[in-house]
Amino acid sequence: MQTNMNFPTYVFATVNPGRSTKVVDELKHNSQIDIIAPVTGRWDLVLRLKPNTPHNIYQTVKEIREISDVRTTDTHSGFDGMQPSKKLESQMALGFSLLNVQHTSVENTIKQLSNISGFVEACTVPGQFDIVALWQARTSEDIVKASFEKVNHLEGIFSSETLLAYAPIFKA
Repeated sequence: MQTNMNFPTYVFATVNPGRSTKVVDELKHNSQIDIIAPVTGRWDLVLRLKPNTPHNIYQTVKEIREISDVRTTDTHSGFDGMQPSKKLESQMALGFSLLNVQHTSVENTIKQLSNISGFVEACTVPGQFDIVALWQARTSEDIVKASFEKVNHLEGIFSSETLLAYAPIFKA
């Protein structure tokens, strides 16, 4: 497992009803965002920010919050974990798992996640969740299946929530 400041930050955002397309169009112009993903669940968007300094992350989140139709943001910066060993595929389904684990098993949980088909990356984050994991699979059903059948049964996990993305935008 790698430990450094080279992990992404995830921003979970809610937007005013019916305004997601407008917000996504504005977010496309922000060079610090490398994934814009409309998702199912309690948030409307998941944004992955490029690894950066705390000051630049703060500035980027400030810019996101200044978009008129963004209602709320919840920011989680990664500190250690496993980074992707393969490039994300724009034609594949995308999911984000938010995991809470027993404190002694965070590293072990990330190692276990890396053995599940579709796993892309995971990082520990401070705050409401312990780990944010990114998944890709042929279909959303494959992500749900992995999440329900495998992730929920890993040692040390006591709660999980998986958000499914539709029409994610991957920026180079």
